[in-house]
Amino acid sequence: MDITQIIVALIALLGTVITGVIIPMIKAKTTSQQWNNIVSWADTGVHAAEAIYKGAGRGDEKKEYVINFLKTKCEEKNVKIDFEDIENILESSWFKMTNK
Repeated sequence: MDITQIIVALIALLGTVITGVIIPMIKAKTTSQQWNNIVSWADTGVHAAEAIYKGAGRGDEKKEYVINFLKTKCEEKNVKIDFEDIENILESSWFKMTNK
C-alpha cells in the first residue's frame, strides 16, 4: 500500500473539515461579538438621545439620532447591518430602558 495516497486523502479530509466546520464557527463567533457590540451601541445611543432631547413629543428626533449613531458606529467598525435590524435593536433598547 502506498502511503502517499493515505497522506493525500488525510490532507483532503482535513481541508474539508477546516472549510466546512472551523471557518463557519469562527465567522459565527465574530458575528455574535459584532451583534453584542451593536446592541451595546444601541443602548448607549438611546440613553444619549434621552439626555439630549428632553421633553415629550420628541420621539422622532430621538429615533433619528440613535439610527445615525448606530450607522456611524457600524461604518467605523466595518459592521454590516440593514435598516430593519437597526429598527428592531432600537425598539429593544428603548423597551429595556423604559421597563427597568
